[in-house]
Amino acid sequence: MSSQALIDKIIKTAEAEAEQITDEIIRRAADNEKTMIDKAEAEVARIKKESDEKCAQIKRISSLTSGLEARKARLHARRTVLEEAFDCAYQMMLSQPDEKRLDYIKKLIAKYAPSSKLTVYLSEKDLLLIDEKAKADIKASLGNDADVRFNADKKIKGGVYLCSELSDVDATLDAVFEELHDKYEAEADRILFSE
Repeated sequence: MSSQALIDKIIKTAEAEAEQITDEIIRRAADNEKTMIDKAEAEVARIKKESDEKCAQIKRISSLTSGLEARKARLHARRTVLEEAFDCAYQMMLSQPDEKRLDYIKKLIAKYAPSSKLTVYLSEKDLLLIDEKAKADIKASLGNDADVRFNADKKIKGGVYLCSELSDVDATLDAVFEELHDKYEAEADRILFSE
């Protein structure tokens, strides 16, 4: 067998294995997504029940206090429920298994890297996940000439902070959840408290 034929066979085998791995990752992601959705729906039901109870309490208070004080109390209760919902989602993200956290980090870097020469800051816990294979995967997603360095930052709980000579990108969980909070607060309020 010629060396070219051998090389072609190795490439074909590698492509088939990569496709199988990709299919398995997609299948697992779908399973994990369903599990997360089920948990989130259960949490929403719990939060809605608690919020209904709090709203009932607020209605009782409103009959005893002035209209302004009742509205203040209701807004505070809504804010508390919304904050609890966002905090719960945040904690769920922090408690993801290593494989999912690593996959999330890879996706963030691939999506938001401002250039192929960058420094990635992440939590100490997540830095431990960045082995040689992960580095190779990340480098491949940015181009083979990518120059990527990884550093731990005690302020980061999850996600990544990307620094390059072009710009910095804050894709930490704190930044992402702050953006999501601002973007979806009114919608979450409408869903949780619509009558």
